[in-house]
Amino acid sequence: MKIEPRTLQQRTLIFILLPTFLLLVVLFFVGFVIFRDMLLQQWGDAAVYKLERSAGLIDSRLGEPKRLLMLLHNSEDSAVNRRLVKHIVSRIEALEGVVKAHIEWPEQFLQKDGNSSLMPGGSGGESGQFRLKSFDVSSPKYNNSVNDRTISMVSEIKSISDATIGRVEVIISFDALIDPLINAPWWKTNKAYLLDGDYNVLASTGLELGLEDFYPMRAFGTMSVLESDTLLAMQNAISGTVFGPGKPPEEISGFYRLNEAPWTMVIIAPGENVLKPIIQFRRFYFLSFAGCILLVLVFIRATMNRVTIGIKKISVAADDLANGKFGDPLEVTTRDEVGELTGNFNKMTHQLRHRLELKEAINIAREVQQNLLPREGYTGDGVKISGVSIYCDETGGDYFDILQFPQSDGKVGVVVGDVVGHGVGAALLMTTVRALVRSRLAQPGSLDEVMNDVNKLLYQDTVKSGSFVTLFYLEYDQPKGVLRWVRAGHDPAMVYTPADDTFSELKGKGMALGVDLDWRYECCEIPVGTETKLILVASDGAWEVENDSGEQFGKERLKELFAAQNGSDPDIIVKRIIGKITDFRGDTPQADDITLAVIKVG
Repeated sequence: MKIEPRTLQQRTLIFILLPTFLLLVVLFFVGFVIFRDMLLQQWGDAAVYKLERSAGLIDSRLGEPKRLLMLLHNSEDSAVNRRLVKHIVSRIEALEGVVKAHIEWPEQFLQKDGNSSLMPGGSGGESGQFRLKSFDVSSPKYNNSVNDRTISMVSEIKSISDATIGRVEVIISFDALIDPLINAPWWKTNKAYLLDGDYNVLASTGLELGLEDFYPMRAFGTMSVLESDTLLAMQNAISGTVFGPGKPPEEISGFYRLNEAPWTMVIIAPGENVLKPIIQFRRFYFLSFAGCILLVLVFIRATMNRVTIGIKKISVAADDLANGKFGDPLEVTTRDEVGELTGNFNKMTHQLRHRLELKEAINIAREVQQNLLPREGYTGDGVKISGVSIYCDETGGDYFDILQFPQSDGKVGVVVGDVVGHGVGAALLMTTVRALVRSRLAQPGSLDEVMNDVNKLLYQDTVKSGSFVTLFYLEYDQPKGVLRWVRAGHDPAMVYTPADDTFSELKGKGMALGVDLDWRYECCEIPVGTETKLILVASDGAWEVENDSGEQFGKERLKELFAAQNGSDPDIIVKRIIGKITDFRGDTPQADDITLAVIKVG
């Protein structure tokens, strides 16, 4: 299911706050697990170190008699001084915890007191060489003579042929031997065991702790899963730690094997005691972490709220702006991207208001310009006139006008002009030309004089800008039955005679207005005759219009369309031509102004 938040606050919550919270929670648990494992490992190392240190004390007590007895070790054919044997025995018996030391030594290997000579080889051809076998340590046994448990360290004296020729036995008090062990703090505060070589319990803290597994000489590894796992680990390693079931483990054990005796010390501690620092740390870590998460989330929320509030204000203002409501500029309270966005929005609003005001002004100009165009055609004695101007922008540079002369009955004029470019500038120049033409035609003078004067006046405005205007002025004088025209750089007018289906053009020399101050225009004149004629005066936008393929409408297509009207009224002809041009253009934007004027005479 795709989640699509509708508001920025929801996106902040789902895509920022929630992932941040989950990431921090994951980091918390990962960090806690790592730290917990580190503490468990440290406890195991510390437990093994404590066992090793206590084992060192026992090994030291067991090793001292061995070191003294090794003074009797013989690798040559030499005898042992009797006094030396007695001295070593007395030294061993003087050691702490030693109950008795006994050496069974063959007489042939002993020197007489005070005799320093070497004894000959032993009886039976035996060499005088001998050695001590490794010592065996027995399990604790109750000794009636001392009313205590004792252990025996026993080693046999072997000849060169591996025959037993003597025996050494050292009896040591078991309780005195393990006294450093049972007085150690870790022994008293935890469940601990001393195991023999067969992993039977020699001593434990069960009695002191009131535990149910205190049975003398019981087999270790039968009371719990942890004991069984620890027993398996002891069979494969000298020391180590074992974790019991649970996460964290309910119990943890550590073990260490002695060097001088086949014994192993084991300590078992409850997991809660071992993990007490971890639990305390977990509480502290959780509270600190929760506080940090809360602060981080509050900080993110506050920061994002400031961002979302700023964006919300911009959104509301943008909605008002879309509905045409311009409010006061938004306050810029930050220097970040939101503040920059707010500033840009204020700038955009100001520019938009300016543009709307300008557009309103342009609309007014367009309305004024449209009002300057003839609102309807003209119908007189023997003449009908209709025309239209379609601008590609709000305002245009094409010029179309129908002029009547009340002082001379039967005379009517048609003007079509095309200012270079289009838009507001062209529209202003078009209104100037219209005013100059109308004002000059109201005064006496021929058509060529009128155009010369208009050119001189317009040149003063266009000499610096380089603008110009093409213009075609056509005048029909009905009483005299003639057509007069002046062509100022404009395309010639098309004349179609339906009677004989022929085309002609109203040509004539002439330069665009506003280009050359000294240019002299000429007036052309032809008789109308009795046959009906259709005259088309248009701007170049009518045939240069393009469709979506880049193809132009063209003059030939315009002439065919004009001739196909079969002498219809000018207003019908204008509508049909405009309709065909619009259909041809399709969805392609109009690139230039289009002006048509159709005059029907005769």
